[in-house]
Amino acid sequence: MKREKTRCVSKMGLLIASAAMAAMAGCATVQSTVSPAWTPSQTAGTTAAPRVEDCAIVGISSPTKYACNGKVYTSFQLAKLRMDEEKKYAAGN
Repeated sequence: MKREKTRCVSKMGLLIASAAMAAMAGCATVQSTVSPAWTPSQTAGTTAAPRVEDCAIVGISSPTKYACNGKVYTSFQLAKLRMDEEKKYAAGN
């Protein structure tokens, strides 16, 4: 009886360890495929538009308001600034 219980416990431990390793491997591959929106070479000569990630939430409403560099922007304004900056960069200006 004790031997069966030991086998069950060791199989359960192996299962948990395998699941943890699979989860870590999955996260590692996902993380390596994500690239930042702005690389250091892109931001060196430009004044990058503020990003939501770099701002603080001021108001959770519709639209959400963020404080960036001492100014308050809505989520739509931040998106427009980012798109304008991307167009400017793509045009080579």
